[in-house]
Amino acid sequence: MLKTNRGFFKAFFFSIITLGIYDLYLIHKMAQEANLVDEKGKKVGGLIFFIIFTILTAGIYSLYWNYKVCEKFADNVKRAGQTARLTGGSWLLWTIVGALIAIGPLVAFVKQLHLWNDSNAVYNAQHA
Repeated sequence: MLKTNRGFFKAFFFSIITLGIYDLYLIHKMAQEANLVDEKGKKVGGLIFFIIFTILTAGIYSLYWNYKVCEKFADNVKRAGQTARLTGGSWLLWTIVGALIAIGPLVAFVKQLHLWNDSNAVYNAQHA
């Protein structure tokens, strides 16, 4: 059973306490679970791949990676006949354009966590 109760405050709190190490754990789990729920078979890179390519591309790969993960989760939710809270494109809008109002990236992160929970709930229902 995949977790369906990930929340912003817990992630924010643990990220501060662990000095960002919890963020790396979330990236690892998100990649694992995005690849698990995807029926198309095209995988997103894991944590090491994420770190290396984010450094090599000056952060651009992290935007692409999050876009792809959100698309995978949204596709999984849509296949179950539900409405996805977020898509890769809306994640990019909240992150890039929303940065102009300062809270946009936080909104994108909260919505991404909720989408992740929704996708995991769909996966759990299908594989119960």
